[in-house]
Amino acid sequence: MKIMFTKKAAMFVLAGCLIFGMTGCGGARTGADSSAAESGSGAGTGADSSAAESGSGAGAGADSSTADAADFDAVAYVEMLVTGDASTLETDYAYEQELLDALEPMGGFEGLKTQLQALGDFGGCGTPIVTESQGYTSYSVPCEFSVQNVNIQVSVDAQNRIAGIFTLEYTTGETAEGETLASLPSGLKEVDVKIPVEGTQGWELPGVLTLPEGEGPFPAVILVHGSGPNDMDETIGPNKPFRDLAWGLADKGIAVLRYDKRTYVYASQMSTDTDLTLKEETVDDAVSAAELLAGRDEIDHARIYVLGHSLGGEALPRIAEALKDRSISPAGFIFMAAPARPASVLMREQLDFLFSFYDSSNRMPDDIQEEMEQSYAQLDLLDQIDEQPDDAVIFGAYAYYWKDLEHYDPVAAANDITADCLVLQGEQDYQVSMDDFSLWKDAYDGRENWSFISYPGMMHLFMPGERSEGSAAYMTEKTVDDTVIADIAAFVKND
Repeated sequence: MKIMFTKKAAMFVLAGCLIFGMTGCGGARTGADSSAAESGSGAGTGADSSAAESGSGAGAGADSSTADAADFDAVAYVEMLVTGDASTLETDYAYEQELLDALEPMGGFEGLKTQLQALGDFGGCGTPIVTESQGYTSYSVPCEFSVQNVNIQVSVDAQNRIAGIFTLEYTTGETAEGETLASLPSGLKEVDVKIPVEGTQGWELPGVLTLPEGEGPFPAVILVHGSGPNDMDETIGPNKPFRDLAWGLADKGIAVLRYDKRTYVYASQMSTDTDLTLKEETVDDAVSAAELLAGRDEIDHARIYVLGHSLGGEALPRIAEALKDRSISPAGFIFMAAPARPASVLMREQLDFLFSFYDSSNRMPDDIQEEMEQSYAQLDLLDQIDEQPDDAVIFGAYAYYWKDLEHYDPVAAANDITADCLVLQGEQDYQVSMDDFSLWKDAYDGRENWSFISYPGMMHLFMPGERSEGSAAYMTEKTVDDTVIADIAAFVKND
């Protein structure tokens, strides 16, 4: 669960527990809502918040039944969203009803605008990045703010109704002058693949299979994301931990499969799915990825491993059970910063820690005070999750999702795993802490198929950092530590 925070503005800007993006299926992706997540929770979709999208329901606002999505002025809308009047947002634009319903618990457009204020002073918009998928047109607008730059993505349906509003990692879609993109290490090869999404009509997840030098067959590792709508690199700020793992392991003779998360690719289509659980968000696609690898000649089918980070680690016992049902026997599982406690416990712990940065010498701004109160109110609902209706929106996810997650005990569920298991933990991680690591270790340290390693000076992304930095540690470009990659490689190759 990634709750991100910067001392300057008490913002939770990077990962999010929200399922889709910013508003819609619930919550705003900036602010504490976008934070809700990594305790293994967060139906998530990345800096994440949620977006109520798709759906039927008559939209409110201006009649746009004859409008075309190509006529939508995304820059004008985003400027209005950030600097304009909330009532004008409601009257001058049309919306799908699900989005309006999801905005209501957070105070409508006024509440959304309040959360966006945590990004700081607005400095303007860049040229939108436009994509189309499954009947929706999405405009990702690069926005500069004094505290944190983000892309605000607005998704529009075929009737020109706004179906979702997201905040995403900042990108202009271009390489800045003088900037050099990281390149694939010499000798490695990458193959584009498509992961079929089970139970859908034609949905596929873009993926990349990184192959070592040589002919193979190679042992392989599947990478399973944390909470939020993650891309295949699990991009957080300037960091790409899954790309680091893929290249680092491939350099040691291990093939690696990574792919865009379902809630990243199909956020609009999934945001109104009130029956969404960890199964649809994460488990099913990891199983499909394993089936894909089992059909490839370059892969040693007897040495396929599944690595889960954060929420992905929490999901591993369910993935193991699902693979067993398909008669697939992975060689092992790698738990990286895997939550062992309920999401509600971890999220409250994270919020307590992040808000503790404020004291008498560092006064909390009024907008952050308001966000804090809203966040704790949402946590109180999570503490009484069984009393909430299934379609209630809490931290950007429906209550049905949280009920499933809150009643899931990953440590107990892992009891049936007979394959080798490696549990890794950064000792400076404030999102999933050493308390979780200790629970895993207390349960399984005596079993021959389980091993445990913790790393001093490592945070949630297994990059160097100090807990006292909060999320500011994630704003500097780093890479996954070489020692971590070497330990994973030794486990996979049984060295």
